[in-house]
Amino acid sequence: MDNSLLKQSILRRTGRASALVLGALALTAGCATSQGPGAEAAPSGASPGAAPGASPEPAQTNLLKASDFDDNKSLPWTTSFTAPGAGSAEVKNGAYCVTVTNKGANNWDAQFRHREMVIQKGHSYTITYKAWASAPTKARPKVGMAGPPYEEYWSDTVVLGTEPKTYTGKFSMAKADDPTAELAFHVGGEMASAKEPFEVCIDDIRLDDPEFRASAPAAAAAAPKIAVNQVGYLPGAIKVATVSNAATAPLAWQLLDGSGKAVARGQTRVFGNDGASGDHVHLIDFTAINVPGQGYVLQVGDEKSFPFDIGAGIYQKLKYDALAYFYHNRSGIEIKMPYAGKPELGRPAGHLQDKSTPCLKGSGCDYTLDASRGWYDAGDHGKYVVNGGISVWTLLNWYERTKHLGTSSADFADGKLSIPENKNGVPDILDEARWELEFLMGMQVPEGKPLAGMVHHKMHDDAWTGLGLAPHEDKMSRSLHKPSTAATLNVAAVGAQCARIWKTVDAAFSARCLKSAERAWAAAKQHPALYAPPGGDKGGGPYDDTDVKDELYWAAAELFVTTGKPEYKQYLQSSPLNARFPAEIDGVPASMNWKVTDALGQISMAIVPGNVDAAWQQQLRGRIVKAADKYLAVAEKEGYRTLVQRSPEGKYDWGSNSGVLNNMLVVALAHDVTKQQKYLDGVVLGMDYLLGRNPLGQSYVTGYGDKPLENPHHRFWAHQANSKYPKAPPGAVSGGPNSSLQDPHAQSAGLKGCVAQRCFVDHIEAWSVNEITINWNAPFAWVTGFLDEKAKKK
Repeated sequence: MDNSLLKQSILRRTGRASALVLGALALTAGCATSQGPGAEAAPSGASPGAAPGASPEPAQTNLLKASDFDDNKSLPWTTSFTAPGAGSAEVKNGAYCVTVTNKGANNWDAQFRHREMVIQKGHSYTITYKAWASAPTKARPKVGMAGPPYEEYWSDTVVLGTEPKTYTGKFSMAKADDPTAELAFHVGGEMASAKEPFEVCIDDIRLDDPEFRASAPAAAAAAPKIAVNQVGYLPGAIKVATVSNAATAPLAWQLLDGSGKAVARGQTRVFGNDGASGDHVHLIDFTAINVPGQGYVLQVGDEKSFPFDIGAGIYQKLKYDALAYFYHNRSGIEIKMPYAGKPELGRPAGHLQDKSTPCLKGSGCDYTLDASRGWYDAGDHGKYVVNGGISVWTLLNWYERTKHLGTSSADFADGKLSIPENKNGVPDILDEARWELEFLMGMQVPEGKPLAGMVHHKMHDDAWTGLGLAPHEDKMSRSLHKPSTAATLNVAAVGAQCARIWKTVDAAFSARCLKSAERAWAAAKQHPALYAPPGGDKGGGPYDDTDVKDELYWAAAELFVTTGKPEYKQYLQSSPLNARFPAEIDGVPASMNWKVTDALGQISMAIVPGNVDAAWQQQLRGRIVKAADKYLAVAEKEGYRTLVQRSPEGKYDWGSNSGVLNNMLVVALAHDVTKQQKYLDGVVLGMDYLLGRNPLGQSYVTGYGDKPLENPHHRFWAHQANSKYPKAPPGAVSGGPNSSLQDPHAQSAGLKGCVAQRCFVDHIEAWSVNEITINWNAPFAWVTGFLDEKAKKK
């Protein structure tokens, strides 16, 4: 979910343990001892590479990747707190210590755990650890499944004192191999006798298997000091690289072609200290080089960049991969070849029960709705109207923009996308958007029911599920949540947008969209203050919003563009929001997100001819250009030339890359209406940052660049968590750096106090920095399509 408030309150995901009978296990309960750390398990035969009869070194048989914490690091140990459980963890004096500020109701509401290990059938295991607490309390260590049904292979209950004591336990695995097992310590609920806040610490912990051989961890490759767009650069557009170097005088640089021959030389421009990255940087401008080629490399002294291309076609495939994200995340349909791209990305249809989704118990309604279709919102299987609204708007806006301001409509026509509908005579981008529109309108309260015409805010699982879960494998019950004014206005807006677009494509669907939109508008006017509650629900996030003036403006704008009715025009012209195009949200230069949407209405009015008179449309376009100028000014002050800046507190917020993308969209529109090169260059700068010209040398897109995104937080694309699931397909964009680090993995990754652009780790468990969502991939598809279109015109 694209919602930082949500994630702070829901740790989720896979931590609850079931009190299951440990059948078919040879189990020995743990006991306290006075011995030193680590009773060694007896070897059970030589392993490949071991001398006959030789015993392996103890460290080789330890499954745990962090045991003594002497390096001040704790990964992959992380905490998991289920509301109301709460707390934090840190390494203190070479021990891993968890502070519990609310122990919750259940043992597992406060826990810490180690994953990334395999428990194998027929193997014997020995557990040893030191543990203590700030006050006497109980702890329950266990080895078992990391997700439902949370079967356990070993567990113990120990009483911790205030002095370190060594504990041991043994078990044999009689079940099938578990490739995603965890060792967890439950320290919450009634079991915890200590009064909050209390602290539990562990040290010198081992989980030994005499048949296991630990491999040496691969050293992480350092990012090149010369950061470039790892995909490439467009002829006829700006070409800039950023060099991290402490030198205060310009440095000599050269550009090498694919054969290693120097084809250009120059001097860097000293930018100086860059606050967002913490680097002292120089800039290399090689805009003058337009010769197409592959394998170009920039060099400064002994430092070299990743290789990159110069060419007009560098975004041709990426624009389609970015759009393919939506097919892959469809609900209620089999994902299959050839559309999936690779067989392992296929899966059966998920959540077929959504065709008859009941209301959540206590939500005040007694009916079921057909909430099938739609796109899964993000890393989970929830579907949220307010995030779906801006996502579908962005795809439909791209369609309208190509029709009225662009030249690439044919690239998104029937037969262009890899989707099942690509031979139905309808532009494929409309087919994809319709899959979500059907869901959104299906969430509307039927006539004759209380709140008729309003729209249910969301639907999702009734409890959090674990990583490594295909949609068809999800057996959790799912429910409709209460209607909200914000959701209702989202449907009013995109329903109106749908009505005008499909009028010449499918008149019946167009009429249905308009009816839904006008019903929603009337219902929202009647119920202007039904807000989604803040805080997390079990199984989903709130997407709460208590200011819907912007949604009202957006809906009125779309309805006016479609119908020309005076009532909508009157509402727009009387709204204070009509006096400006937004260019700041929460103190940061930005125009829109799922929660702030009036810019969407102004963009539609600025693009679509007809009911908006020429003078008004020209005024709106001028405001968009003014906002774009603000974003270009931001880039001038950034060492890595991105289009977002830190908050007044010096931070990047959740999904910072989406801020880059939405600002790129505004700058692209400024180019459409002015044709000025500086705006095209501004879009290029934003894409450069996302594809590797950043202090981490990280391409934030799967499948693209020398250091691509590998492990986004996603239930099905969960190869890192469980090798039976696939890696993500190319074209998914990560939310990226987030100073608040709300998830336990990021908190344990040594990122505390990180400088804004360095608050990132590419790991599936790092959901606060590495989630993917429909409303981030939608503008990504928009801007990649824009850049590909402009490249073809050069």
